[in-house]
Amino acid sequence: MPTLKILPYKQIGLMRKRVESSSSMQMVYAQENRYELPSEVESLDTLIELPESPPELNVSNSRTKDDADNAIKVYEYLGPLQRTQAADTRLWTTLTHTTFWNYCQQRWPDAQRHGASYILEHWFEKKGGGLGALRRNAISRLWWAAHLTVAPWEKDSELLLFKSSDRYRLTKTLLSQAQIFQDVLEREYGSNIRIRTIILNSLEKYLPNVRSRDDLSKEVSTKLLLMLKNRHLAALGIEESNEVIEALVKRVAEGMPIKQ
Repeated sequence: MPTLKILPYKQIGLMRKRVESSSSMQMVYAQENRYELPSEVESLDTLIELPESPPELNVSNSRTKDDADNAIKVYEYLGPLQRTQAADTRLWTTLTHTTFWNYCQQRWPDAQRHGASYILEHWFEKKGGGLGALRRNAISRLWWAAHLTVAPWEKDSELLLFKSSDRYRLTKTLLSQAQIFQDVLEREYGSNIRIRTIILNSLEKYLPNVRSRDDLSKEVSTKLLLMLKNRHLAALGIEESNEVIEALVKRVAEGMPIKQ
């Protein structure tokens, strides 16, 4: 199997500077069929083994529609990376500028209109943003979404309560709406595998019933943050935590306009 090669920090730094200093680069990210790297650039070897061919990622008119399928493809292409590998910005910047260049253009098509900050956020990473910033990169967000939600019962036996034949069931819920991704993975409670799993499982049950899925996710997030200020859910047993969070989601959903 071939191994993945990544660009060195020096080259990525030069690429960032070009975006920051030249407005003409916005057209490159919006329209060019490929990103031209200097011929003298020497890529670095990694231990990440790859299939012979990369997956084809799809983007439909509703750009979030294909996010879950694409996340599964990226995760199975790269595999369950070590944490140091997954946190390496060189990996994701290399992939957005090479293997998945065309996908990035289609999924984030407003580079010319939004400018440098938009490009840096989706093709590179926002400086000083830590792992949260990596989840905004066009490719790392897909891998992280799958990594944090695929078959959680295989990582924590207490979560066997949520086991299903579809290992990516919760990945599909997480990426069904951009708002859910934000409300789960960009909140502190989202770093807890048990709370994350329970929220997604509960949302999955009630999302089909409400008119606005975004509103359900936002309201649940707001109320959960308030609850966590006074209640340490992580200290509860898994069944009790599930009862508390599911009751919260149900209460919020029942107070919203229903889907016609």
